Amino acid sequence: METFQDSALRDDVKRAVAELGFTKPTPVQAQAIPLILDSDRDLVALARTGTGKTAGFGLPVVDGIDEEDKSVQALILCPTRELCLQIAKDLGTFSRFRKGVKVVAVYGGSPITHQIKDIRAGAQIVVGTPGRTLDLINRKKLKMENLKRVVLDEADEMLNMGFQEELNAILAATPDEKQTLLFSATMPKEAKRISQTYMTDPAEISVGHSDAGNSNIEHQYFKVRGSDRFALLRLLIELDPDLYAVVFCRTRREVNGVSEDLRFAGHAADALHGDMSQAQRDDVMNRFRRRRINILVATDVAARGLDVQDLTHVINYNLPDAPEVYVHRSGRTGRAGKAGSAMSIVTGREVRHIRAIEKYSKIEFKLQDVPSQDEVYRLRALRFANKVKEAKLDDKVAAFLPEVIETFEGMEREELIQKILGYGLGALSSQLSGQKQVQNDNSKDRRDSRPDKGGKEYTTLAMAVGRKHGYTVPQIIGMMNRRLPGKKIAFGKIDIQNNMTYVGVDAREAKKVVAAFEGAEDKGVDLNVRFFEGGTKVSAPWKGGSGKKKKHFKAGNFKPRAKKKHRGQG
Repeated sequence: METFQDSALRDDVKRAVAELGFTKPTPVQAQAIPLILDSDRDLVALARTGTGKTAGFGLPVVDGIDEEDKSVQALILCPTRELCLQIAKDLGTFSRFRKGVKVVAVYGGSPITHQIKDIRAGAQIVVGTPGRTLDLINRKKLKMENLKRVVLDEADEMLNMGFQEELNAILAATPDEKQTLLFSATMPKEAKRISQTYMTDPAEISVGHSDAGNSNIEHQYFKVRGSDRFALLRLLIELDPDLYAVVFCRTRREVNGVSEDLRFAGHAADALHGDMSQAQRDDVMNRFRRRRINILVATDVAARGLDVQDLTHVINYNLPDAPEVYVHRSGRTGRAGKAGSAMSIVTGREVRHIRAIEKYSKIEFKLQDVPSQDEVYRLRALRFANKVKEAKLDDKVAAFLPEVIETFEGMEREELIQKILGYGLGALSSQLSGQKQVQNDNSKDRRDSRPDKGGKEYTTLAMAVGRKHGYTVPQIIGMMNRRLPGKKIAFGKIDIQNNMTYVGVDAREAKKVVAAFEGAEDKGVDLNVRFFEGGTKVSAPWKGGSGKKKKHFKAGNFKPRAKKKHRGQG
């Protein structure tokens, strides 16, 4: 299949594709579309995010709908509301010249009564999230008896989000004779079990999966001390004034803290995490898509299904636990043939996660030197100068050019350039003022921290309070000592930031400190004292290391059942 016009798609579907400006299919589309159209065979397709999977299954699904039959003929399951709406919109576009084809999206956070009404009105294609889809099936509002195709889009993401039981129940409610299509960026064992249980002799294709590094994405990492993460993040953002990025953090607290600190530093940033209401999430995403904000700080759960074009950067404030999650994150940039950059901020101990990702995905990372403030100033000044040089004068402004020239009369060339540069980069100076210098962490990668000469090891704890709450170093020390009466705690470095505080404590007492602060509040704020995300265990004075590891996700119990038969099988 060299072009869409060469395919066996219906003429009205080809017309819709042509009007979208699509001529040549992507590799996954070129392999998947003929296979889905030409047989009833099941399919497992492994393809990275951004490779055109939606059209790969969406065009054949739209093509195969019987316009005279108003019952549900195709069900597409996906992990999030945002992706659900995007797929439904795309399928609506693909079917624009098939007037009898109706697509309905069903998802949580929206009145179920409205969705039931839409299904009753005649929906041949239903796109849904697992929870809401199962709810509608259990209410007997979503009927499966005439279903011809089931698509599991981003299957690995649905399983990572804990939807295994819902997927099992939904698939168990579908007819024996149907075509099942599983699309995924990775193939975890839970997804493999689903394919083995609910699919019969599936065809397999793999595009951009075994070699995730074969793309337009440059993968870089910076090795710093844990306490320098935020300072480095600010420098990376300042390096590129045209940056349009998602910054990934582990927890909602860290997301809130980092996004607020970025806004405090003068950047257009906002947060996205699972504890936000749907209305809040929609508002943030609308502003991000319109570029009213150019930095989105998010957790993996909140960003799943995120479909935003033209991202220049993905920045890992914390690396994910699983290599396949890194592939998902980085795949959000470098789309449609455009260049993208995936940057990761790591401590010495976390370098082993970089090696695990390289081994898993065949990605090659480049270790980069931490940029200095002088380098930031230099690059920004040169970019600004080039923009001034390339600027064109608007006709309306040109009418006043003689008056403007008169304003600058008597100024030498160098003085005028200095004035222009000072005006253009004045905001940068104010943003970086007070910012501490960040250094490369040149310590050797190691699994164990080393004691200082006094024999002490220090573990870094994080607290969800900082300068904006009025805390000082003596207050932090006093608060900790009061929580452990009779214990004299040895402290390492204490770094108070705007919303967070990092405290080095004697490694032997760290667990007791965390336990003593469980559920503790101060000044009406939940202190949330915990081992520093990323697990930084440091020797005085702050040499690197580890604390607690975050547990990997474990899916629920899998209940297999007998394989289903396809049409025509005896």
